[in-house]
Amino acid sequence: MTALVHPSPYSDAFYAEQMAGSYRSARIYVQHLSTYFRPASVVDVGCGRGTWLKAWLEAGTAVTVGLDGPWNQAAGMVDPRIAFRACDLSRPFAADAQGRFELAMSLEVAEHLAPSAATGFVASLARLSDVVLFGAAFTHQGGTRHLNEQRPSYWARLFEAEGYVAIDAFRPQLWGNREVEVWYRQNSFLYVRADSGRLQQLAAAGLHPVGSIDFLDCMHPDHFEDKLQPTLRRGLRMVYRSGLRRLSGS
Repeated sequence: MTALVHPSPYSDAFYAEQMAGSYRSARIYVQHLSTYFRPASVVDVGCGRGTWLKAWLEAGTAVTVGLDGPWNQAAGMVDPRIAFRACDLSRPFAADAQGRFELAMSLEVAEHLAPSAATGFVASLARLSDVVLFGAAFTHQGGTRHLNEQRPSYWARLFEAEGYVAIDAFRPQLWGNREVEVWYRQNSFLYVRADSGRLQQLAAAGLHPVGSIDFLDCMHPDHFEDKLQPTLRRGLRMVYRSGLRRLSGS
């Protein structure tokens, strides 16, 4: 029987372009988080080809599960130990037989879903684990098929509604590390269920909830320079040319 081929908005070329930076960033972030917390099981929602799960396996995680759209397949994972399952992330989802995990993660994925899916997406992540590593594209970040770019505080409030608090676990140490892709440095936070024992364990290790959700919205200067300054320069040139035309009477 011939396998069905699903049309993909994310081609092999898309993954080939992002996998090296994703894996390099993952190894750094996994090493950093492992100083506070070593999860035995990790599920990555929107896992792509599994670069972050590969980094977790290398760090000693025993169980890794990847969820993504049907354009990805188990055979395409970068490590055969990754258990892959195709699902529609725009609808409520779970990890089936695996149950809950010590860590759920989803990085640079939620912006690819329609705004109407955001609340359900966060609720599904909350059902997977008491600890969620999450980040999504900042406003005006740009990228392939971005449908819902938002400030981090937007997502933090959705997690708050599920009983989770935000921890700024990475930026103080990794903000200036250019080996890490800038979108991870800017957008990635830990969300931890407020009534869980894990929150107390992380606090004892020195990781505490942020005092203000709005502080999460700090924009990384590299993002500003790469994305916003060219737009501002174009706008200033338009104003300048308009002013010259008015002065010349044309």
